[in-house]
Amino acid sequence: MNIRVARLVRLPMLILLMVLYLFGQSDVASKAYANGNIGNESEISAQVDQMYADLEKKDNKKAEEAFKAIKKWWTLNKAVVKSKSFDLALEIDKQIAALSLAMLTEDNSKSLDSAASLRFSLHNYEDGAYVGDDGKSNMTLSAFISKLLQAKQLADDRKWDEAEELIKRLQSQWLSVEGDVVSRSQKVYNNTERDLVMVDAYLTNEGQRSQASAVLARMADSLTPLVDAGYSWWDAALIPLREGLEAVLVVGALLVAAGRSGSKKAKRWVVGGASAGVIICLAAGFAVSILLSSAAFGGSNSQINGWTGVISSIILLYVSYWLHRNADIKKWNSFLGQQSHKASSTGRMISFGFLAFFAILREGLETVLFLIGMAGKMPVGTLAAGMAAGFGLLVVLAWLMLRAGSRLPVRPLFLVSSLVVFYLCFKFLGSGIHSLQMAGVIPPTVEDYLPEMAAISLYPSWYSTLPQLVFVLIGLAVVLPQFAKRIFSPTRTVS
Repeated sequence: MNIRVARLVRLPMLILLMVLYLFGQSDVASKAYANGNIGNESEISAQVDQMYADLEKKDNKKAEEAFKAIKKWWTLNKAVVKSKSFDLALEIDKQIAALSLAMLTEDNSKSLDSAASLRFSLHNYEDGAYVGDDGKSNMTLSAFISKLLQAKQLADDRKWDEAEELIKRLQSQWLSVEGDVVSRSQKVYNNTERDLVMVDAYLTNEGQRSQASAVLARMADSLTPLVDAGYSWWDAALIPLREGLEAVLVVGALLVAAGRSGSKKAKRWVVGGASAGVIICLAAGFAVSILLSSAAFGGSNSQINGWTGVISSIILLYVSYWLHRNADIKKWNSFLGQQSHKASSTGRMISFGFLAFFAILREGLETVLFLIGMAGKMPVGTLAAGMAAGFGLLVVLAWLMLRAGSRLPVRPLFLVSSLVVFYLCFKFLGSGIHSLQMAGVIPPTVEDYLPEMAAISLYPSWYSTLPQLVFVLIGLAVVLPQFAKRIFSPTRTVS
């Protein structure tokens, strides 16, 4: 009887103790959620790295042990991560579910792919480079440089796959810090964008991997002096001036051509295209600053820059040819006599409008994103003064260009304009293809024997160099016959 009573008393006591224990654990977890202190990001990153390495070795038993630790960490930290970034939490949830299924079915290939995605997300969480619910990212230039040095160490240790994965991650995070770089040194900015693709190409190619370490060291050395540099109003002014100058040259050349043709419809197409580009850039800037972040927009921005650059270069080639062709006075007078009332001119006007749109979109997106990146790094008044100065100078340059275009003779005006437009065509094509390589649309390849000059978007890759060479050959094929005709044609005698 006493034994039965003891058992009856013991059972509710055990239940009470269990409830108190679970409540205590829940209370601790709740406090940790509130403070954001559950787990250690660096430890879980090490776990996911270990799991990935085990899967590469096809040691599924060890990989499953590491995965259990990751799932346990996620159970405790999910609420914390969700409070920081709802999108990242959903992303990790999907990746863990996909990896669980792949491991259950013993599909090593899918397991590796899912583990790589999970690894990427957890490393982004550790770096603070994810998209926060406040629309911001914690990736800094100092952190970016430290990651470059980490990639260099991996390359020195001949851990090529890990170094390549880290570089892919840095490419996607570049937009978070590129505003810090371009506002302080255009040269360092151009060289870093070039080197991000070069080092990726070196790590991908087994025969060139030994060259990756030197490129990573060069990048870190060139970026380090910029970390402690301060901002001034002039830095804010230089961004719209640098990024907008090429767009002003394109749109200005189109307006001059439209103005000299006397076609109000052509002017409206150019102004309409440019205005649409400005509106989309402002809308993108609003979306990035309010809804997303520069880091989240990184891959999309590279693709936008790439495709708009390629499309713009093709239209620019036509515009350059049109300007060169109509530089001849007789052809120009013939064009004026026919074009304003012919339906066939509509296609040319539409192409002018599209070119103005793409030119503004390409340069405007960079300008808006760079200025957003600077917004928290200087007083609002200083930023506003710099922006006003930069855009004001652009307006003055555009006005001078239009004034000069209305007074200069047709032949020199159109010849110079055709050269400027062809140069921009060459540059947009190279930078567009380079951006597509950054976005992973086109494979990154580097040939050391090819010439390179980042300032004019000449990169040592056949993917960009070959199309640029074709454009140059097309230009020469148009110009040289006309030049030879003028030289070798019989001179007229004057009576």
